[in-house]
Amino acid sequence: MNPLLDQFLSEGRDFLQSIGEQLLQLEEAPDDTALMGELFRLVHTLKGNSGLFDLPEMTRVLHAAEDLMDAVRDGRIPFDRTLADCLLEAMDFVATLIDEIAEVPGDTPPSTAHHANDALRLGEALKSLLQNRAPGTDAEDPIEIAAADTSEPSASPDIVPGAGAPGEHPSVLDPEDLPEPLRADLIRRLDAGETLCWLRYEPEEECFFKGEDPVHLMLQLGDPLWRRLESREDWPPLAELDAYRCVLRFEAILDATPERLTEHFRYVPDQVRIEPLSRGHLTGTPRKPGAPSPTSDRPFSAEAEWSFNVVLEAQREILALTDTPPWLGGRLRAVAASLSAAFASVGRTSEIDRLELALQSAIEARSPAPLLNWLGDRHLEHHVEYADTPDGNAGQAEIAPDPAEEAPTSISSSDPEESIRFGRRAEDQLTSPRTLKVDQVKVDRLMNLIGEMVVAKNALPYLAGRAEEVFGVRELAREIKAQYSVINRIAEEMQDAIMQVRMMPVSFVFQRFPRLVRDIAHKLGKEVRLVMEGESTEADKNIIEALADPLVHMVRNSLDHGLETPEARLAAGKPREGRLSIQARQESDRVLIEIADDGRGIDPDRIRRKAYERGLIDEAELERLTDQEAINLVFAAGFSTAEQVSDLSGRGVGMDVVRNAIARVNGTIDLRSQVDRGTTLRLSLPLSMAVTNVMIVESAGQRFGVPMDAVAETVRVARSDIRTIKRRRTTMLRGRLIPLLALNDLLALDAEQIANDDDELAVLVVRIDQEYLGIVVDDCRETIDIILKPLAGFLGGLTGYAGSALLGDGSVLLVFNPRELI
Repeated sequence: MNPLLDQFLSEGRDFLQSIGEQLLQLEEAPDDTALMGELFRLVHTLKGNSGLFDLPEMTRVLHAAEDLMDAVRDGRIPFDRTLADCLLEAMDFVATLIDEIAEVPGDTPPSTAHHANDALRLGEALKSLLQNRAPGTDAEDPIEIAAADTSEPSASPDIVPGAGAPGEHPSVLDPEDLPEPLRADLIRRLDAGETLCWLRYEPEEECFFKGEDPVHLMLQLGDPLWRRLESREDWPPLAELDAYRCVLRFEAILDATPERLTEHFRYVPDQVRIEPLSRGHLTGTPRKPGAPSPTSDRPFSAEAEWSFNVVLEAQREILALTDTPPWLGGRLRAVAASLSAAFASVGRTSEIDRLELALQSAIEARSPAPLLNWLGDRHLEHHVEYADTPDGNAGQAEIAPDPAEEAPTSISSSDPEESIRFGRRAEDQLTSPRTLKVDQVKVDRLMNLIGEMVVAKNALPYLAGRAEEVFGVRELAREIKAQYSVINRIAEEMQDAIMQVRMMPVSFVFQRFPRLVRDIAHKLGKEVRLVMEGESTEADKNIIEALADPLVHMVRNSLDHGLETPEARLAAGKPREGRLSIQARQESDRVLIEIADDGRGIDPDRIRRKAYERGLIDEAELERLTDQEAINLVFAAGFSTAEQVSDLSGRGVGMDVVRNAIARVNGTIDLRSQVDRGTTLRLSLPLSMAVTNVMIVESAGQRFGVPMDAVAETVRVARSDIRTIKRRRTTMLRGRLIPLLALNDLLALDAEQIANDDDELAVLVVRIDQEYLGIVVDDCRETIDIILKPLAGFLGGLTGYAGSALLGDGSVLLVFNPRELI
């Protein structure tokens, strides 16, 4: 994909995330002007960036949203929930476009024209909010008013409204602005059935920062029948002139259809006014003698002449440099671009062709001499060549010099305080970036390499053992072990450094909850206050991504099943507004996430009845279950307490899926609830899945690995201490009754577990969902760090195994999943 497009998509998602968050914050603080200003800046920047690509639908919606937020920022309309809903819908539309573009490979973005109707609908909805809420809004359409003044109806109702301020310029062409021969020729063309259009284009002041070139856009239309270029305001003195601020106004009459012009200006539809010409436009009532023209008869002041000459003089100074750096070609092109824009701004477009020839010669000769020769003594002397009339004669606008101020024709560099520099501005200086965006593939490759290093490192103790036991070289064995300690330290530091790169804050998942809670609560008619803490807590990227769906499901459950309606809460003596908190923190090498609400809680008696009705438990279990055990039944597959199936609940795909998703990343989930007090879900997750610490156990002559996250302890149990209860072997360990299962039986291995010389069996005590279970093995060995790889092919269906790893001696270690194995 084009790097620029890829960067736009990445930054666009970041912008949308920030926009969504700030819109929700603004609902809580609608009078926060700083927040509104930041929100406006984000949308403004995103709109400008979208203009760099062929995405008119996105640009249209973003521009309408920008106009609406600008009105809120200026205090013209209030910010409320309805306005926020419309803006959020617009951002969702933009997110949809970004996702579609990202899915299609290629250097250019795919067409989004199939979303044109949606873009039009959203744009009109945003505009209607702006028009209907603004105080003193005139209900009449300014375009319709303009058409009513003509003697004939408009040729086409499809007119793109402009952005010109009322009173600054007439909304239609004044025939007095046209020479009489031109008017007669235009009337003749109209009578012959030709389609003519009057166009006014007023670029945004910050158009240059968006990659827009207004002059080039106008030149692409071809030769017009008439044109005019002027400034929308008086030019300031040169010392105050902002060269990056566009205040130009373009007008033209073209033999083109409104549809063609609308398509040409599809990226800036709000900046143009297109009016199909009729005889009425050309035969309107002339101005009274002596009345001022609605447009300036002096489009260029003495300051403009001075500015033009200053630009030329600055380019002469650049061309006069005697150095020949490798980037000389770029310097020459930059000078030519500045000169081309300067001459086009004063209507001397005939000079540009010769400028291009001079530039070509300069590049071929690698010398600025051809451009210097072309530039010669060109400057603006009290006149500006303006629009070419149809008969080929160039019109001129006479500019009288200002006697009060003599415009200099050059800039003196003797006084650094007064000289104007045309180099890079101070605020444009680049600083070294403190953050670097890296493709995930590159980080994953580093992780794979450190995994191979861990495997190679684990081979050193094996080699040391062979050196001593097989070859009898004890000194070499000691040296290998010494080097192993050094390599082990370096590998662990590298492993930790790369894992830090993969770490992400949980805010990556939390960021979606404000919008989710807002929308669902609104849909359910509930009032909910969301409290989030610990958003900066970090975990491995894979862990964070695996959390997304389970957390969303748990939040939806809290909103749908847990929190009551405002009326029910008031009746129960609770505040009208419910509270939902999501907290994250790190403890040791685990990340803990807690989701709590102050809702109705879970009724264990109701859970028992539902479980019995659905056949999940029998009558004996119904009486025997404790309250906590009954509450844990919500994790049973297919269990739901919802009376009706909706898009939020009742489909039987619920907490069992959540528990399994958490278990897949070696996490655990704990559910606690009290009736009328609320419900709390606690998730415990590892910091990283990249490197797994396992204990090696032996059974039936084979080695297996057990994740240390599941291991509570290892003990030796004498056969005499083992009892059989209900045909199950058990033992008492630290005052707790522990069921015992033989690993050979679990793996269907035809062998008895081997005891030691004291007739004691090795027992691996594992913890599963707060319950303890003993797995009898032949022996327990060392613990090592491994890179766990999932099983591929048909072996991937063996749920009892978490994966495999390569050991230092080249053998493969199967790592089992205690939960699934049992």
